[in-house]
Amino acid sequence: MTRMDTDKDKLSGSMDMFFMAFPSVSIRGLIFFLLLLSVAACEKRDADILVVYSAGPRGLAEWLCESFEKQTGQKAKLYSATTGEVMAKLMAEKYHPQADVVILASPTAAEALKQEKMLLPLPTGLTARPDWDDKEGFYAGTAASALGIAMRDDQYNASLEWMDIFSGKFQGKLLMPSPQQSGTSGEFIIAFNRKMGDAFWDGLKTAKKQGLQISGPNSQALSGLVLRSHDAVLASADYLVFKQIEKGEPLVMHFPASGCPVIPRPIAVLNGTVNRDAADAFVRFCFSSEAQNRMAAEHLIPADPATPLSPLRKKAAMSAALPYDVAAALEAQRDVLMRFKYEVEKKVR
Repeated sequence: MTRMDTDKDKLSGSMDMFFMAFPSVSIRGLIFFLLLLSVAACEKRDADILVVYSAGPRGLAEWLCESFEKQTGQKAKLYSATTGEVMAKLMAEKYHPQADVVILASPTAAEALKQEKMLLPLPTGLTARPDWDDKEGFYAGTAASALGIAMRDDQYNASLEWMDIFSGKFQGKLLMPSPQQSGTSGEFIIAFNRKMGDAFWDGLKTAKKQGLQISGPNSQALSGLVLRSHDAVLASADYLVFKQIEKGEPLVMHFPASGCPVIPRPIAVLNGTVNRDAADAFVRFCFSSEAQNRMAAEHLIPADPATPLSPLRKKAAMSAALPYDVAAALEAQRDVLMRFKYEVEKKVR
């Protein structure tokens, strides 16, 4: 086999992996992916700089890198984007690695990297929440968000349940972030598909007939709520809602009593790291009391149960977490997201 054939096979494998994990990527996304491939092949690593890729919130990622640098003297460089964009960059760079550490907003994405053998085992003894972590030690949840229903306070109903939404009983104007653009919304769809099966899909179709709109990422969907064009947002990432409440917006984060998906934010070390010691040190820093307190201040659920929750999160009546199997979620991801795209998002009636 020639070198050109080998590189072509590697490229094909990276593209297959990327589009398996993110099946709804458009032609524009394909072009972005190919551009990243060409850039990655030309970049050279600086072993003195720790390179961190992180999903949002960007402010938290910046704080982690800056604080780690001040504490250790180790220079750190950050690339912050959505989980989908981070994954695209990692896949493009698979055979020319640029990153040392990655933080994602989706355990399913971390599992995809693990199955591609792109991760190294983490340092041990990082967290007291083993249910957030890979059992083989390749990624661990630094914090988590819960997915519920964001509502205007004048529409709030403490007894509102998921089945009120899925049966069409809720009469307000309902919005949902698109799973094609929001990683957490995708996790929501996967979790409820596993919990309810066809009853969930029937419920979504009923809600769509009642006026459910699918629009953009979480931040865009919340804008509709803030501007009062909608009454509630389904599958909202709670920490974003708490941030709006902190700004004085008249919103409520509602967690139905029957349970909500809780989505950990995993951290992992890439197997192409050129600075393993610094990468491990950064991972440990993310589980330090200082970092955990900063994550709690962002209204995330910290990995350390001893870390106090933010006042807004503590005040909210959190419900039980729905069971979540990461390996099963990854296996189902493509079919579930494609089903949502064609049976719910694009279906007129």
